Amino acid sequence: MADYFSDRENGPVPRIDQVISPVAWAGIVALVQGYVANGGFGFRFPVNCPDGAAPYGTDEKAFGANVRALMPGLEWPLQTTQTDPDFSFGSPIPMAPATLLILDFVEYVHAVVAKPFVVKRHDYHNHNHLGFNQGEGQFEFMADVNSVFARCGVAYELQSDGRVVRLLPLILRETLS
Repeated sequence: MADYFSDRENGPVPRIDQVISPVAWAGIVALVQGYVANGGFGFRFPVNCPDGAAPYGTDEKAFGANVRALMPGLEWPLQTTQTDPDFSFGSPIPMAPATLLILDFVEYVHAVVAKPFVVKRHDYHNHNHLGFNQGEGQFEFMADVNSVFARCGVAYELQSDGRVVRLLPLILRETLS
């Protein structure tokens, strides 16, 4: 996690929230959108070059269909706002799905993400053919999502095996260490 000034001055945000806030959810959605854009889900859901079988990105429709099938109740594209039920003509208000659904989704993303790298430039179609390193992609996603959890005070952590665990209160963690 980045070493931010406020953390150095005041210490880290206490990780006590058992419910994932709309702000934390929006951070997770932004991470996923970044991986869609850079081809990070192309390892499992590739868009293949018309000249051959080399992948050059993420098939967002296939990825979204898989998300909807495995995460009932989660909309695709991912939503971070909703219409205010008390004022339908107003601005959308921030929202987050149920915490357990978000945590399932985090584990799912960890399972299917990979770090893309350029294998070859295909000038005719103006794209890059990609290769993937799943271990590096999973590590980066774990670090990024854990940063979101930490900065937002969320009491969960994604581990390297892809499982989310609930963090004990700090006093218990220190006592048991």
